[in-house]
Amino acid sequence: MPPDPGEWVPVARLLDLEARDRALVRVNGTEIALFRVGERIYAIDNRCPHRSGPLVRGFLEDGPAIRCPMHGWRYDLRTGESDRPARTAVYPVRVEGDEISVRL
Repeated sequence: MPPDPGEWVPVARLLDLEARDRALVRVNGTEIALFRVGERIYAIDNRCPHRSGPLVRGFLEDGPAIRCPMHGWRYDLRTGESDRPARTAVYPVRVEGDEISVRL
């Protein structure tokens, strides 16, 4: 059964992400890229709205932001806003103990 909208879904453990590392998770058919920047975890839709580039393979930048590996479009990991005419989904993240959950 798919999770209800607004439900927290466990997706990974902190051990899966080292400082400035990343992971790809799937929740109900949606690919979500997780990024650890310092002590913060960010969750963003894995597919770039421009040409569906895999953001999990992108280049982390200050901001914090991710730059798509295909065409360089940049997305803010906090808001999903881009420097181009696009925006991608971001998901709230909760960490309890070593469990990482996202809210859909």
